[in-house]
Amino acid sequence: MNNRKVATRETRLSRVMAKIEARKKALEQRGLDKKGLEKDSTMRHLLAEARKVRHVIEALKWEKPKVEKVEKAEKPEKAAKPAKEAAQPKAPKPPKEKKPKKEEEAPPA
Repeated sequence: MNNRKVATRETRLSRVMAKIEARKKALEQRGLDKKGLEKDSTMRHLLAEARKVRHVIEALKWEKPKVEKVEKAEKPEKAAKPAKEAAQPKAPKPPKEKKPKKEEEAPPA
């Protein structure tokens, strides 16, 4: 079973909806009204499963929107600034001076 196919998820949704309809009929035969249907734990479970499957189907159908790049005319100052920085070579940093090590003195006894 390929979980990434919309058709597979739609068949799952149709099976869950069939279970919901069967449960509704069974509860109506018992004499429960609409509030009784909402309180039934099995019915709530089936409805939750149907919601989950619908969300997965929507997620699988969703496609990333295509964005066209539009080049805006930038100010010449901003466009020229990076070019100037790239043209000038950076000066090498002078080496760091090493500090002389202090001789450790023996603690007084």
